[in-house]
Amino acid sequence: MDSLDIRRIKPYLEKKIIKGITYYQLVRKARIDGNVKRIWSKYLGTAETIEKVYDKYEDQTSLQLSSYEYGRTAAIIKIAEELNFVDTVNEHTYKKNIDGLTVGEYLLLIILGRASGPISKNKTAEWFHDSFLDILWSFPHKLNTNNLTNQMDYITDEVMKKIEDDIAEKLVKHGIKPSILFFDTTNFFTYIEHGEDIPKKGKSKEKRYDKNLIGMGLAVSDENIPLFHETYPGNIHDSKVFTMVFDKIIDRLNTIEVPSNDMVIVFDKGCNSEKNINAILSKMHIVGSIKKNQAEELFDVPLSDFELLYTNKKEYQIMGYRVKKELFGTEFTVVVSYNSGSYKKQKLTYEKDKTNILEKLKKIKQSVEREGRGKKKKLKNALIDAAKIIPDDYKTVFLFDGTKKDNLFTYYVDTKAEQKLALTFGKNLIFSDMHDWISERIVKTYNMKDFIEKDFEWVKDVLIMPFKPVYLQKDKRIKVHSFLCVMGLLFYRYLLWKLKKQNEILSENKILEMLKKIRVALVKRDDEKPQFVFESMNMDQLRLFTEMRLETILKDSKPIV
Repeated sequence: MDSLDIRRIKPYLEKKIIKGITYYQLVRKARIDGNVKRIWSKYLGTAETIEKVYDKYEDQTSLQLSSYEYGRTAAIIKIAEELNFVDTVNEHTYKKNIDGLTVGEYLLLIILGRASGPISKNKTAEWFHDSFLDILWSFPHKLNTNNLTNQMDYITDEVMKKIEDDIAEKLVKHGIKPSILFFDTTNFFTYIEHGEDIPKKGKSKEKRYDKNLIGMGLAVSDENIPLFHETYPGNIHDSKVFTMVFDKIIDRLNTIEVPSNDMVIVFDKGCNSEKNINAILSKMHIVGSIKKNQAEELFDVPLSDFELLYTNKKEYQIMGYRVKKELFGTEFTVVVSYNSGSYKKQKLTYEKDKTNILEKLKKIKQSVEREGRGKKKKLKNALIDAAKIIPDDYKTVFLFDGTKKDNLFTYYVDTKAEQKLALTFGKNLIFSDMHDWISERIVKTYNMKDFIEKDFEWVKDVLIMPFKPVYLQKDKRIKVHSFLCVMGLLFYRYLLWKLKKQNEILSENKILEMLKKIRVALVKRDDEKPQFVFESMNMDQLRLFTEMRLETILKDSKPIV
């Protein structure tokens, strides 16, 4: 008889008295070979023991508990309150006085939902109903895609500018007064096929040349707080973007009463043009970089002529060679910086690229000069394919040609050009009109632009404030989507700035990780009033929770279940 057969037999309660004490057990019996035998039993204990177990069971089954992620959402709400985001949005938008959430609350809700992952407006409604906010925020109508996207239509270009002006003004009042601005651009590939003017094919930073792109320009302070952004069609070149936005950046600085005359703007070589440089010099100062072909002779300067500037965080020595040179019709100080760590990395990358390029060129040659059966590649197509696989920086190194008469495809490595390219590894040509700055300061200021590249990584990261995917078609809503992502990034950056001022030792990513793990539970037993209870926290989580006073988000809440 197996266990399944035994379970089918109905058990009964059996009483047993030992030394005057009554014990109980469950028993199953069966007839085996003509005799009734006990085949299973389970000891239950005394009546008092059974009563205690039953009471404990009743106690547990009467407990209702719902658990929610809390730390990250509460932190963003806390920062939004400090910067008065909701009221600022409402001040500049005009909506009928009806029951429900205001435009500012809707927009904050979209930011909060996006901070939880790359979700659509429809999924934002689902996220809301699964969050503790569904208990705190009550409104008469159902939250859905339409009433989320409809709120975005209240945000025109002019309204967006006024909101950003007011938020930037509050940042200055809180102590974030920039002396340096960092500007850079990026783009995001989308699956939008039939959009309006913004989604366009262009030079994708993510190598998705088959997809329509949305461009974004971002200006951040030396504390890495976003102060300006622009959304633009994905087919516009960086230098033209900068031409479009420079006056707007100056206007933002004037609005928040930060004089531009003594400020420095830092940007990459993609924004360079004589028109842009002259426009900047009329308003502020520059630290930028130039293309290799604009000062090729400086790469020939031996490292023995370089001076040690400083040692970076990775313990690599940063060397520099300084000259004055005319660029864009103006004399600038140019510092050639050299980083041995970057040299090793770029050399290794080149060797890998070289192997791949030569392998692909070899396959093209074999396809063109194929003998016997099989379709040969046309020489014209071979030359087109070869041009596609060689990056612009390597065009002078990997050379190829074809002879139509003999149907031959040839390729080779120009060793002189390769040696010339190797001289550029680990080097940057940095220029500035700040002639009185020492070389170390010029190089460090330029290298600080790396943190704006990290900002772009954050808005492309599915775990922080993801820009993608974009589920919108209309340009107006795409711009508002971009605006909300930048606002979310601003909230995070301001939060980190505040914690840094309080000497927080955790890294940025660790802070966000710890916040994400702070959870709250809504506990209800029988007819008692439900209560929020925070789950156990480690020391890092508890410190962040206390420093940011995150408990205040729930302090005056009255949960209803």
